[in-house]
Amino acid sequence: MRLEQLYHIVAIAQTGSISTAAERSYISQPALSSSVSKLEVELGVPLFKRSNQGVHPTEIGQAVIAKAMEAIDLLEDIKALAEENTHAMTGSIHLAVEPFISNTIMVNTLTTFKYRHPNVNVLMKVGESNNNLRDIAAGKADFGVVMKSCGQAEDKDLCVKELFRDRLVLLVSRDSLLAASGTITIQEAMAQPLVLYNTEFATDCWISELLQSHGEFNVAYRLDSFPMLEKVISLNLCAAFAPKFMSDYFLNKGSIVPLEITGAGLDISIALAWTKRHHLSLIEKEMMETIKSLCAMCEFLG
Repeated sequence: MRLEQLYHIVAIAQTGSISTAAERSYISQPALSSSVSKLEVELGVPLFKRSNQGVHPTEIGQAVIAKAMEAIDLLEDIKALAEENTHAMTGSIHLAVEPFISNTIMVNTLTTFKYRHPNVNVLMKVGESNNNLRDIAAGKADFGVVMKSCGQAEDKDLCVKELFRDRLVLLVSRDSLLAASGTITIQEAMAQPLVLYNTEFATDCWISELLQSHGEFNVAYRLDSFPMLEKVISLNLCAAFAPKFMSDYFLNKGSIVPLEITGAGLDISIALAWTKRHHLSLIEKEMMETIKSLCAMCEFLG
């Protein structure tokens, strides 16, 4: 039994896919399959069952993988002791982040983290929260920073650590007749032509889900470009829901005005999210701590 075989079976369990696990392990798919097959022969038990829906651990496989994760945890602790002594963390982090967060919180986060750990490679995908959660569940992202409705039911395979709470405001053009009012009712807000941030062509974005509980709403655009979203708002073509913590970001642009929404509690939670199947490495935990520390320095709704 070799150590890399333990990493291989954990990677397959996390991703549910041999091809994705091979990509994340930086080896070929045949090499990973061979590695796992040899381990199964050595142990004398099948660790995975394969179907059209993917690869899933057998009952004994789940127990073996749990032990493998414990062994990897111990190994990571040993690495942490060495890296703490040398102050030279290395490796890669795959992040999935909501665009409202990437344009604010993550700017300082990445700058601070890279200054402390210049040898760590950070790959950040910006996407809508529901799509990010799918990427996390599929093993494409190590963890994410997402937005969700307060009180929303949690996925049993998902770990969620709330960073802070906020509420939605409505963004309108400074040329809009609504701009001078300062507030708008939820009914008026939902009647406006809206632009929603959508990743890919799925329409189940989290803001859509939140608004559905308050009735019908009018969607004029679904875009996956944040600059384009800002542009259509500033041109007075539509309005958009956004977290209040971004108000200063938009006010500084001068062309967009945030309006407080009355008549409904559009409370949201900004949170770290990762799957329970994923072992958080030392550098991933360090990135999470950097995000949490910078959020704690800002003033948000409690």
